[in-house]
Amino acid sequence: MERTSRAKRRSAEVRGSCEARCERLVARSALIEVDDLDWGAVGERPVDPSVLACLVYMRDVEGFTDRDLVGVVAHPATLGDPLVRRFLDAWRAEEAAHAAALDRYLRTYARRRRVELPAMQAPPTEVPRSEQLLLALTRPIGHVVTAAHMVWGAANELLTMHGYRLLARRCGDPVLAELLTRIAAQESRHYGFYRLQAEWRLGESRLARVVLRQLMKRSWTPVGIGEGYKAPGEFDQVLGYLAVDDRGARAVDTMDATFTRLPGFDGVRIYERATAESRARLAA
Repeated sequence: MERTSRAKRRSAEVRGSCEARCERLVARSALIEVDDLDWGAVGERPVDPSVLACLVYMRDVEGFTDRDLVGVVAHPATLGDPLVRRFLDAWRAEEAAHAAALDRYLRTYARRRRVELPAMQAPPTEVPRSEQLLLALTRPIGHVVTAAHMVWGAANELLTMHGYRLLARRCGDPVLAELLTRIAAQESRHYGFYRLQAEWRLGESRLARVVLRQLMKRSWTPVGIGEGYKAPGEFDQVLGYLAVDDRGARAVDTMDATFTRLPGFDGVRIYERATAESRARLAA
């Protein structure tokens, strides 16, 4: 009995600490500042086509969030948490601002260099029937669904943050590098929120730890990939550019080492698996 009481107190302490830190992260929410960048210098120097391809992918993926939450990500258990709801509202606004900033760079560059670049891709408007059914079936275990949302979000934001940092170092354009660095800083804050929420939710639920460990090992796909969204080949093009050198390889190792510190995820290397699968597709 005493051991159980200590465990409950410890769990409450962890949750309280995580929630307090999440409150501070939400309080720092703000749309990215871009008007002070030297937009007049955009296009003065040529940018590698692979960099532009990465930007198109990143812009479109950021833009996918600019709509009402639907499907499993709008689960009542998740949106019923006031702190999570406030974060998701701020997150959507900030991600949409990222998309707008990247689109502004791409359009400015295309006009000045007289090149054609694809317009922003719109997200699908319909929720798959399978996801609608899953939403109905998972209502009794809403805490697991919310934990899954936080774990999946942490995985995606960690990848996004490192992707922006790698591209900022390699892009060769000071204006773009500064823009990407600013976006990466906000993605770091998003990652922090998702991770802290995932940490206490996994710590409180053995069911969540068991289920989500298997889910992430078998089903996680890199951010942006999905039916109606981005094709795996488009992600492969981005990864092939960003992870081709030692710095990219170290980033993959760092992400896996970071992610495996979540409760129940020791030894789960989702980024290594995604990288291997991407390279196998490219080789084929």
